[in-house]
Amino acid sequence: MTPSTRQVAACLALIFLVAFTARLGLTHRFVGLASPPDANANSDQVDYEILAHHMVTGQGYTITPGKPTATRTPGTSLALAPVYAVFGRSFTAGRVWFCLLSALTCVLVGWLGTIGFNRWVGLLAGIGLALYPAHAYSAMHFVSETPFGFWLTLALIASVYAYKRQRGGWGMDVLAGACWAMAVYTRPQLLLAVPIAGALAGIAFVLRDRRHLVRWAVQVGVLALVLSPWVMRNAVVMGKPTMSTIVGYGLWGSHNDLTFNDPAQRGGWVKASELIDEEHPLVGTEAQRNDQALAYGLDLIRVNADKMPSLIVAKLWRLVRPTKDTDNRLVQIAFAGGWLAIAPLLLMGVVLTFQRAPIAAWLLLLPILATLASTVIFYGSDRFRDAVAPVMLVFAAVAAHEIYGVLTSCRVQSPSGRIKVQQEATRAA
Repeated sequence: MTPSTRQVAACLALIFLVAFTARLGLTHRFVGLASPPDANANSDQVDYEILAHHMVTGQGYTITPGKPTATRTPGTSLALAPVYAVFGRSFTAGRVWFCLLSALTCVLVGWLGTIGFNRWVGLLAGIGLALYPAHAYSAMHFVSETPFGFWLTLALIASVYAYKRQRGGWGMDVLAGACWAMAVYTRPQLLLAVPIAGALAGIAFVLRDRRHLVRWAVQVGVLALVLSPWVMRNAVVMGKPTMSTIVGYGLWGSHNDLTFNDPAQRGGWVKASELIDEEHPLVGTEAQRNDQALAYGLDLIRVNADKMPSLIVAKLWRLVRPTKDTDNRLVQIAFAGGWLAIAPLLLMGVVLTFQRAPIAAWLLLLPILATLASTVIFYGSDRFRDAVAPVMLVFAAVAAHEIYGVLTSCRVQSPSGRIKVQQEATRAA
């Protein structure tokens, strides 16, 4: 039976309560609601929190006061800034807010699964994300995964609505473009989805389906418009029109003598402080140092071109392996269990969605393809994989729903099942 609209709303409300309560409880138990960001847990969150505080207090987008930066795109800090603007620099308010965003994302994933497929898929996806350990873990820290998942899911909801409309205005496309831009502000690797989507829209155009190319153009146009103030700011303040001044560090950190030759480092990333020497100095402005690091990385790729295939394999393995780089045994078990539970369902779900809803399938696959492309270009990490957990759980829900349908059909078609159905039909009559 298909659940009614009221039943779906009640279930989504329950999913929200479970997700929010679980995330709040985990944060209180293992981190502390009033605790500052811990660099040992994740060093990125220290920068995000300081940037939010400095923006709200009028010190500009700076980590060191008086020194503008573009090492981090502003999405994560912008997610935290409104809370600081209302409550001051309250770690408690910030942590509650991130738990709230994470729980809301579970509801949005339920909505996405519903409009893309059906209500059962939506409810399964929402429940799955609420219980997925890596997604709950991210809400415990001021990291980019939480706001990224929120904006990414909203972008996909708007895109699915837009592409399902055969005619009408462009309101959903505008909303989708703005949400995609906010997701890019949070994790700029998502920009790699733009050329992939453009290629798919171009193929559709060749196959005489013009509306997909037009919608792609509108959404990309809005995305570029929303991103342009940040790029222009960096052109003026940092001396270079760029999204981030950390790309070079990412490329060099993932392509150096250690990652090419040390099995323990292969496929991962090494800090620039471990790579700087007399032959590889980093001097000048922030943008200039980034360009130097980029040049070092590109040069080492050329020198070690014969090792690139094995390095790419190592990167992809780091992306999909169930183990996590942590000494916390409980976290290792939880993360591995969650990933191993959804990985086969994810693969099955991708195949099923292409068979039944190809447009929705391609839209949902875009963030995953962008993640794979980013891994090949830079390095592999379970964080990259878990950042697109909202999408993975929708695919997994499609597979789980299909498996349940097959099992139910087999049970009904069995002799005892047929007798039970006949008895129920007789009682109903």
